[in-house]
Amino acid sequence: MHASTQDPAPPPFRLDVERLADAVLVTVAGELDQSTAPRLREALDAALGDRPGVVVVDLRGVDLLASAGLAALIAAHDQALPDTALRVVAGATTPSMRSVRLTGLDELLVVHPTLERALAAS
Repeated sequence: MHASTQDPAPPPFRLDVERLADAVLVTVAGELDQSTAPRLREALDAALGDRPGVVVVDLRGVDLLASAGLAALIAAHDQALPDTALRVVAGATTPSMRSVRLTGLDELLVVHPTLERALAAS
């Protein structure tokens, strides 16, 4: 029996937006790259258009965070100021957190290790 030499297909991209009592939660899973980042950008534009107090972007399910995804987060950060707090959730060892650290965006974005901490932050 031979092991397959093909890489398994990447998990499908998924984006969910949930309006909570005092925040909007945008959960992303799969690969966030040039082909999928526009969907994140549209979701964040819509969420920020309502001027909520907080928008949380949960990236813990993201397997690949490419430059287009990082650019979408930077644009959302700039759009959120000064009315909305933009918070990012990325576990310490997730691929998305590695991308954020490597690019220095952890100096710009407010990153939390858990959803609970992001929602509880003041």
